[in-house]
Amino acid sequence: MTSHTDISTHTDAVTHALHADPREQGLFSRMTFQRQLSIAVTLGVLGLALISSVASSWQGSRQIRDTLVRQSQSIASSLAAQSTLALLSGSADNASEAVNATLAFPDVLRVEIHKADGGLLVARGPRTPDASGSSGSSGSSASSPLPRPYPQEAFLEGESDQNWRFVAPVWTRPSTSPFEFTPSRPEFLGYVRIVHSKATLSRVVANIFLVNLASSFFCAGLFLVAIRILSGRLTRPLTVLSRAMARAERGEADVRADVAGPQDIENMAHAFNSMIAALQERGEELLAHREHLEDLVRERTAELRTAKERAEVASQAKTAFLARMSHELRTPLNAILGYAQLLQMDKGLNDRQLLGINTIHSSGEHLLMLIIDILDLSQIEAGKTVLHPSTIRPQAFLASIADIIRIRAEQKKLRFEFQCGEGIPAAVEVDEKRLRQILLNLLSNAVKFTQAGYVLLKLDLVQHDADTRLARLHFEVQDSGSGIPEEEQERIFEPFEQAGDAHSRAAGTGLGLAISRQLVRLMGGELRVESRPGAGSRFWFELPLPCPASTLDELPLASPPAPSGAITGYAGVRRKVLVVDDVQANRAMLADLLRPLGFQTLEAADGQQALDVLRANDGVDLVFMDQAMPVMDGMEATRRIRALPGGDRLPVIALSAHASNVDRNDALGAGADAFVSKPFARNVLLEQVGRLLKLEWVRE
Repeated sequence: MTSHTDISTHTDAVTHALHADPREQGLFSRMTFQRQLSIAVTLGVLGLALISSVASSWQGSRQIRDTLVRQSQSIASSLAAQSTLALLSGSADNASEAVNATLAFPDVLRVEIHKADGGLLVARGPRTPDASGSSGSSGSSASSPLPRPYPQEAFLEGESDQNWRFVAPVWTRPSTSPFEFTPSRPEFLGYVRIVHSKATLSRVVANIFLVNLASSFFCAGLFLVAIRILSGRLTRPLTVLSRAMARAERGEADVRADVAGPQDIENMAHAFNSMIAALQERGEELLAHREHLEDLVRERTAELRTAKERAEVASQAKTAFLARMSHELRTPLNAILGYAQLLQMDKGLNDRQLLGINTIHSSGEHLLMLIIDILDLSQIEAGKTVLHPSTIRPQAFLASIADIIRIRAEQKKLRFEFQCGEGIPAAVEVDEKRLRQILLNLLSNAVKFTQAGYVLLKLDLVQHDADTRLARLHFEVQDSGSGIPEEEQERIFEPFEQAGDAHSRAAGTGLGLAISRQLVRLMGGELRVESRPGAGSRFWFELPLPCPASTLDELPLASPPAPSGAITGYAGVRRKVLVVDDVQANRAMLADLLRPLGFQTLEAADGQQALDVLRANDGVDLVFMDQAMPVMDGMEATRRIRALPGGDRLPVIALSAHASNVDRNDALGAGADAFVSKPFARNVLLEQVGRLLKLEWVRE
């Protein structure tokens, strides 16, 4: 059995709320439960009575107001009907009786009759302020005519705290004649205005409020008396239970509460007795566990820390492995695709040999895209993908993408359309590379899975906020292809998943849509699909994009179309280039690519050899610098080249199988003039060479 002190410790949290030090509590908390209940119920009932009175009065006032407004509109319409002759004749005397009869109505303060041009014909009654508190048009000799089209019925023109102003148009009543071929049309003669006081409304509303308030408070008083009687019966058993808790707090071990009162109070007494018994039984167990609690917490914390460290190590190992594999796969692909491009330029190949070379090249490009997709997906899942917004012209940007897809669509005899809605901003800020990747993926899928019909690219403006300079653009791709069953529309966004069975699926890895959806989410949108089998598919997403304050002249223009024809040489003196790469196949491929064009080539296997070659050979015009090499890497070699005499003017093109933006920025930060990722396309590499050496290419 536990001691009295143990029981007091365990029950202290339960009884503290009822027996806390009065100095630490407010006035309300020091009252008895019965008094607190009485005050709370009284305030609630009185508040409810007041709210119900106000609500009922408001509802009654609205009904009375509507009735008075309808009556005033009827008075205005009646006066308008009786003012036709006065307006036709232009004589105020013809409307005198009608005006006097209208002023005889209760609360009608002023009557006016106006001509069609707003001129005042008759005005009776005192001037009254308008809704804004200033003297209205009722006191002037003329007012502005009614705006067209003229109203057909009386209407409420305005109101103030004291009165309403109603206007009713005056129209002629056309009469039919057997001598007229066409019936005459009603003619607008003018309008009448009456000012109606709100005195009756205010008086009736006040009476309704007082009656409702008195009735509500009378019912509330009866209810409070009943609550007072009921609370007395309820609080007596609670007082007995509170005393039992106080005894337990003082350390009495065998204290028990009397089970009496309403059913809820009896249940509380039973619960209190059970709690005391349980505390007595578990006191020793709690004391034992208390001694070991800190040990358990430290053990669990150590386990969680170890699990977290293992997860971080696994994530880092996965990222490092994928990056390493990407580099290792890109390196041999560079030689494969490079020599495939060189062989494609050979005019001595027969058709079968050319077909084989084209197959090698296309298969290598397919493998490269698979590597890029897997690396992109891993970076997105690791949260390491960073967007790099730049300013683009959205219409020109999508037009260039449309030109690429139009060629593929025409090869399959598909109709391709590009639709651009109205109001598209001249410029927006977005990651151009990622947006192009998303749209090309969606459009390529549309062309791939469409055998006949059309492919459509749409751009629309959803919303443009001039204050925040934020535009919400809607991008959409439609096709008339085979469609996607509803049960597979979410599965296609999972990595390595495609719609259809194994026999109907097109070639692909199933990574494109998964990457596209994640990229759209990074940009602040959501990629969605709508499709039915046999009816085509519709993919769309919306992006909130900032609109820069630049003018059209300050925005970057679209790149001019590349000249057609393969490069066969260049004009001018022969240039000497240095190829630095630790892989002999890559050096040989670059040399075989450059020598037929008229370049002299030197080679080096690492950064140190490159420095030695530059010191021993004058007149080197350009350096191709691989980044990952033994002895001395490409970035360190580039820094040392810049320190050589005249090295700051020597163009350096960084080559790397690491193709991330971080690698690009590191290479350019080390002093390189351009960055080209491996494997590279022949025309991309030669474009950088021509730009840096200012060459005039000779083409077929």
